[in-house]
Amino acid sequence: MENEPATRLLDVLQREPKWAERPSFAWLFRNSNVLLLCTILFALYGFFLSHPIDLVTADLGRHLKNGEMLLQDTTVLQENFYSYTNPNFHAINHHWGSGFLTYVVFALFGFTGVHLFFILLSFLALFMFLKVARLYAPWGVVGLAALPAIFLLAERTEIRPEVFSYLFAGFFFFLLSRFSEVNDQPEVNGHDRTYVLRSESSLWLLPVIQILWVNSHIYFLLGPLILGAFLLESLLIYRKRFLRLLSVFISVVLAIFINPYGYRALTEAVGIFKNYGYKLAENQSVWFMERIMADPSFLIFKIVFAFCLLTLLVTAVRNWRKIRLAQVFVMAGISIMAWFAIRNIALFGLFSIPFLASGVQTAIRRPLAERAVLSPAVFCSFVTLFLTVLLTLPRFFPYWHSFGFGLQKGNGRAIEFLQKEGVQGPYFNNYDIGGYLIFYLFPSEKVFVDNRPEAYPVEFFQKTYIPMQEDNAVWKEKLGEYRFNSIIFSHRDATPWGQHFMIQRLQDPEWAPVYVDERVLILVRRVEANKALIEKFLLPPETFRISA
Repeated sequence: MENEPATRLLDVLQREPKWAERPSFAWLFRNSNVLLLCTILFALYGFFLSHPIDLVTADLGRHLKNGEMLLQDTTVLQENFYSYTNPNFHAINHHWGSGFLTYVVFALFGFTGVHLFFILLSFLALFMFLKVARLYAPWGVVGLAALPAIFLLAERTEIRPEVFSYLFAGFFFFLLSRFSEVNDQPEVNGHDRTYVLRSESSLWLLPVIQILWVNSHIYFLLGPLILGAFLLESLLIYRKRFLRLLSVFISVVLAIFINPYGYRALTEAVGIFKNYGYKLAENQSVWFMERIMADPSFLIFKIVFAFCLLTLLVTAVRNWRKIRLAQVFVMAGISIMAWFAIRNIALFGLFSIPFLASGVQTAIRRPLAERAVLSPAVFCSFVTLFLTVLLTLPRFFPYWHSFGFGLQKGNGRAIEFLQKEGVQGPYFNNYDIGGYLIFYLFPSEKVFVDNRPEAYPVEFFQKTYIPMQEDNAVWKEKLGEYRFNSIIFSHRDATPWGQHFMIQRLQDPEWAPVYVDERVLILVRRVEANKALIEKFLLPPETFRISA
């Protein structure tokens, strides 16, 4: 018995130990390189996702409040609700479901739980697109295709409801791609009849996913559009699968109407920009944004887009019959979306993974074998991860400032100051900080505006909000109308009117700055009720640096 530990150690060190013969260990050894590759890819993506939450300019605070208020007042589903300027303005809440689910996670696990939940959903979305790519190419090719895509995903790492669209789009694309690959010639593709039937029956998950999607995020229209691409392909080439896809397509379209708004969810999603009085950077084109800001994802996007075109061209020249039309239709649509709105660059990155993997594998004369490319893919991925961490590359992308989870330290200091010192409203606030104030102050205080252009009339932005920051005469008029007592401003507001307004108010003898931190500026009106507060906290002029 005394030599038993040594005997076990010798057994472990044997060239073929008995424990290694178990199926689970054998599978791990056979797939060790694949597992290493996936681990590195997800670690790389996770590094970009792991930055503290900044509620000041994020939508998250409002989404969490949506979830909380749904349990008390369903008016939040279809009205502006949070502002004192337009409280009853009709506005459909397309993301109520994702907001409620996120609030449940927050109630149970706090901000760290919400952050980890978002990372989990992001990982699942990436995993679904890797599974699609794996239908067409070996893991080595898939890994190399995924590397640049992860840097495109870094464009959107703030916690937003659109992660549900990424995930549901991944499910749609995987189920349809798998059906497309195995259904027509199972004997050629090496699949038995049971697998073929399973791939066909799993398409009926799509209407269920569509119901979840239409209640989670406004991009729910991608569902029928992706399915429509495969339906069009079947009509043009694979006629025998057309009726099956058509029946699923009809079910998916009908599923859209299972929401609190009925047909209005569809009509208002299509026409959302008809009432959009405030231009957002995320909705601008790539060529417009690259003239006014530096973002490495713009260059990476153009490189990946060029490679997608190149692989498609080579495939068309060498063997056009290998072109998967549904993939081309989907990728063309997603590419247009990305070119015309930078918010879609991350979505393009996800779809580029299977498109590039498939394109590389079919464009070359002799498809790459797993062994030939897996080790180089692992090496390239490891080097990329190492350099990303060493050089902290995420700092060059939006949202990432430091590594961490949960709420950014000191993020609620401005609110603590308001509440502790009894700074009263009505508050004038800028667009960016609206969600922050809603989360902490509603329902005791309502906001002047928040970051939902569709929830306010166009005239409000064009004739009130922007002019009152540009023109002192308009400001005086609105000051008399709303009787602001305090101004709460996200001072990183880069809009010309926002910058002009801050300078004017700091130089305005009627207003006194009493609080400032890395993101928030608070001023109070010089009236008798604020006299003690101003005497105690007035910030000297040298606190601020005003440049031309």
